[in-house]
Amino acid sequence: MSRRAPRGRSGRWPSAPSGASGGTNTVRAVVLLVVAVAVAVGILSQIHSPRGTRTAGTATTTTTVPLLAPSKVTVQVLNGLISGSLSSEWSAKLKDTYGYQTLPPNNVTRADTADTIYIVKAGFLPEAQVLAHQLALPTSVIVPSVPPPASAPIPATVLHQADLVLVVGQGLASKA
Repeated sequence: MSRRAPRGRSGRWPSAPSGASGGTNTVRAVVLLVVAVAVAVGILSQIHSPRGTRTAGTATTTTTVPLLAPSKVTVQVLNGLISGSLSSEWSAKLKDTYGYQTLPPNNVTRADTADTIYIVKAGFLPEAQVLAHQLALPTSVIVPSVPPPASAPIPATVLHQADLVLVVGQGLASKA
């Protein structure tokens, strides 16, 4: 047999004293709200943390490396059109206007009419993006693979000296 709570004279289940049920529900609602807010704050602080994120109990730390000044970046300027003195003009412009270290101007190993920035040394993507911005080029001209692909028209000697290679194509030729 099951035990049942005694019924009142009216045949109904006894009710809680006036206000007790509502007070208990209010306290539960407030506690639940406080817990939800605390969880939300914890999650948001992890999402917006500049020092790293937490995922499934493991920590991932992000290290921010300061952007190098142009005077600390060595750029090899190559004339993609192979005619004229475009690499000399742009080498002088990069050095005098923006403060980059430049290697002696040179030509590409085969004609290349596209303005292109190759990253020769790992970690120079931010500096390549700055260079593209300074020259009013879209970041899509940056070839991020390090070392540059074997098909890149870059003399082999450059690969050991430069941080970035700027190939002056038709777009920059018109701005020289």
